[in-house]
Amino acid sequence: MGKGVSVKTYKLLAADGTIVVSKTPGTLGGNSKAKIYGRLDCAAANGALSKGYAEHRVFFAGEQNAIHTGYRPCGRCMSSQYKDWKSGPEGKESYPWKQLPK
Repeated sequence: MGKGVSVKTYKLLAADGTIVVSKTPGTLGGNSKAKIYGRLDCAAANGALSKGYAEHRVFFAGEQNAIHTGYRPCGRCMSSQYKDWKSGPEGKESYPWKQLPK
């Protein structure tokens, strides 16, 4: 690359909770305050951006990173995953059930 050319980078939340700088954008977004993750085109999340949500926005390289950092799926844009999360641990290992809300 020539002098003065910058490469766009993205800050992603890794599975261990650390911030990782990546040349590739995240595939999922989340709210660090509510601990919810979802698709980047989620109508609920995009509607909340204008209400101060942007300061709590995080990005993930994939769903497993979101799950391992204790985030739950969005009920609106990820309804199938949300139903699995909500139904509980019986025979399922996809979500860290110990982190269910009290």
